[in-house]
Amino acid sequence: MSVSAAALWVLIGLLAAVTLVARNLFLVLPPRWQPRGAVEQALRVAPLAALLAITVPEIVRDLPLRLAAAPGWGAGALAVATDPRLAGALALLLVVRLTRKSLWGLVAGASVYLGLLALAG
Repeated sequence: MSVSAAALWVLIGLLAAVTLVARNLFLVLPPRWQPRGAVEQALRVAPLAALLAITVPEIVRDLPLRLAAAPGWGAGALAVATDPRLAGALALLLVVRLTRKSLWGLVAGASVYLGLLALAG
């Protein structure tokens, strides 16, 4: 199935419009319809939750296979410990727990991941 360039750009524009409306809907609603309590707190952490939902399966997907492929527990643990994805995720968790700042955690995790990729390549 092929899609023309014009149809693709229309689709991208429509997706952008839907995202814009969905993200800014609460700005135009009357104050009495604004989310409160648990819903407000959930909306604050929704972007980070979405990011985790995308990255966690990628990080843990092949960990059992890497452990089983290496002969002996020590070699398998070393193969897992040198995985840049896992090291970046652990750095992110550590920095977020220490600083309570998601942005610094993302910077730390990305830095560790990219640094280990550069060393490996």
